[in-house]
Amino acid sequence: MSIDLNFWKYQKDVYLDNAMVYQKACCDMERVKGLEVLPIESILQETAAAFPEWTSQHGSFQISTTPQAVRFDCYSMEQADMKRLCAVMSKFDCPLYDSQLGVRFDKLTVFLIDEADNFQKKAAQELSRLLPRLEITTLSVSWDDYVQRPKNRGDIVYNALIHRAKKQTKVTSFLQAGSFWSNRPCQCKTAQLTDKDTEQQIFEDLLQQSIARVVNDFLEKTYYSPL
Repeated sequence: MSIDLNFWKYQKDVYLDNAMVYQKACCDMERVKGLEVLPIESILQETAAAFPEWTSQHGSFQISTTPQAVRFDCYSMEQADMKRLCAVMSKFDCPLYDSQLGVRFDKLTVFLIDEADNFQKKAAQELSRLLPRLEITTLSVSWDDYVQRPKNRGDIVYNALIHRAKKQTKVTSFLQAGSFWSNRPCQCKTAQLTDKDTEQQIFEDLLQQSIARVVNDFLEKTYYSPL
C-alpha cells in the first residue's frame, strides 16, 4: 500500500487552497507563489538521523523535493514510522498534508454548541494540550447555526454538545478531519446535577474525558504526530 505525506510552509500572512498547493507543489513539482523556500539539505539530514536503523523489513519510502515542498511516498510502512516523518518536518514548521483525507494538519476549528459554551476555557486547554501545533479557533454557536454552517472537507473540526435528559445527561465530543470522524459521549445521572458548583465540576470532568477519547481515536487513525 502506498501513502503520500506532503509538507510545505506558507509565507507570513499567506494561506492558500491546500488541495491546489498539494497538486501544484507536491505532484506537479511546480513553484507556488506564497510558499517559503525550505532548507532541503537540513531536512534530508534530519530524516536520515531519524531512521538510523532502517531496513527493508520496515517497508520503504521515497523522498521527492522542490525548493518549496517535500513529499514522502511510503510503501508498506508502519503508522508509527510515518508519524516519525511528520515529527521531523514539524521541526521545520511544515505541517502534514494528507492527500488521502484531503486535510492539512495545521488548524482546528472548535464549535461549542449552546450550553457547552460555558466550558470554552476547559475545551481550549485540553485540545491545545493534546493536539499541539494546531492553531485553534473557538466559536460559540447554537445547534441550528452549527448544522447550517458551510462545510469544508479540508477543515479539522471539533464540537462539544451537552444533552440533558430525564435520567442521563451526556457531554459529547465530535472530531472530524476529512473522511475521518469520531463521536465520543460521556454521561452521568441527571440526578447528580442538583448543585451548581458540583454540576460545573462534573461537566468539566465529562468534557475532559470525551475530548481525550476523540483525540485518542484521531491519533490512532491519522498520521499527525503531536511531537
